[in-house]
Amino acid sequence: MNLKSAIPDAAPLVLSLRSVGYTLETAIADIVDNSITAKATEIHIDANWHENASFISIMDNGYGMNDDELHQAMKIGAKNPIMPRTHDDLGRFGMGLKTAAFSLCKRLTVGSKLLGESTICVRVWDIDNVVNSNKWELFDDSSTYAWKEAIRKFEGYNQGTIVVMEKLDRLITEKYSDQAVGRFWQRIADMERHLSMVFHRFLSGANPIQIFINGTKIEPWDPFMRNSFATQEFREEFVEMGDKNIRIHTFILPHHSKLSVKEYDEAGGASGWLEQQGFYVYRNKRLIVPGTWFKMLRKNEPGQLARIQMDLIGDMDFDWKIDVKKSSASPPAIVREKVRRIARIAQEASRKVYYYRGAVINQQVKIEDNDAIWEQASIRGRTFFRINRNHNLLKEACTALNADAAKKVNTFISLIEGFAPMNASLTGPVSSEATQDHELLESAVRFCNDLIEAGYSPCEALRKVLQISIYEGMDAAIKDRLKI
Repeated sequence: MNLKSAIPDAAPLVLSLRSVGYTLETAIADIVDNSITAKATEIHIDANWHENASFISIMDNGYGMNDDELHQAMKIGAKNPIMPRTHDDLGRFGMGLKTAAFSLCKRLTVGSKLLGESTICVRVWDIDNVVNSNKWELFDDSSTYAWKEAIRKFEGYNQGTIVVMEKLDRLITEKYSDQAVGRFWQRIADMERHLSMVFHRFLSGANPIQIFINGTKIEPWDPFMRNSFATQEFREEFVEMGDKNIRIHTFILPHHSKLSVKEYDEAGGASGWLEQQGFYVYRNKRLIVPGTWFKMLRKNEPGQLARIQMDLIGDMDFDWKIDVKKSSASPPAIVREKVRRIARIAQEASRKVYYYRGAVINQQVKIEDNDAIWEQASIRGRTFFRINRNHNLLKEACTALNADAAKKVNTFISLIEGFAPMNASLTGPVSSEATQDHELLESAVRFCNDLIEAGYSPCEALRKVLQISIYEGMDAAIKDRLKI
């Protein structure tokens, strides 16, 4: 038996790769993955409308590549998918950059520079050239309008990589008109929302990266509303899968009556409350699937408050059937029943909050029980315990009081919470999300005013509030608001 070479023809294969199934959002996210893997701290995405000369560029300050590394990276299937990946590698198949770009454009130019090098290495895929020659040929330079415009900004970088996509025939499919331009920019806005969701864990927390679209910084969208006092957290669970563990963390979002109109609209996400429920599957902190019950349960109105963070590692890609676009996953049979159990508990907890306007879920008792003394929240990156203000005994007691006495009882409960041993001894870093710090400042000011009304001097009230761990480092802002 003789082996016969069967090298695929370049033209039909490259045209087929254009139909893998990317959207603009998933294509750009796949390219951004490379920047994050290269340890970039800043990523700039620029969309430029110039009719037939329109282009999109993605520029980062990551490690960069030399000429040989760039040439290898531009090959189709640059990495063997079965080779092990590091815990922070967001790639798998070695095809994301090329297939993502080809789904949008006919010409892909990539330039890269290593730290300490003065020259920029360049490689170009031009699909028209591949189709005409039927050869896998790369250019090593470019002189197009789009490249010249994009490279001007990149020349100031000490290191990094720039990706330029032009001939956007799959993105711009209609002749010039005001409506066409409007639809183009609407798609860019949709892309921004998608990136803020997919990379929200990279955009927040310790040492966040920064992603800009046409100079505007993307803000993270946290599907779990960790910053809300009314969000309820379950204990983390670890599901074994052979010698590996899947980390699962369930959140029950607040009843809509506890949210402002703006908070409610933002928390609904790109697809709305009904569609955003379920498991959020992450691979190395990067969101793969934004809300699914894996066909184990149906999405329904009462279950829309349940969102579950599920963390996978790169070595689980094949077990979970992660696709090339990194947009789908399916649990293997070995863990399916355990995942189904967690899903049912979360959906039932959501149902209870949905119908009973925010009843607290206590994991120490049965799901139907509503007698929890304490409820748990994540505030400024720390777990904080609060008394359940909806407990029947407390509500009945406060109902029997006049308004002034009820307010004093509520102030005293706040003091109990603030100085409870498990809260007073909190340690560790304080995250600095601007939105939550604003809400906490308002909370601190109200607390000070309540103490002053209860008979404390302004200075004593401030001292009491600043002793509570969640208000750490806010003394100047509180003093400014209170004019002390």
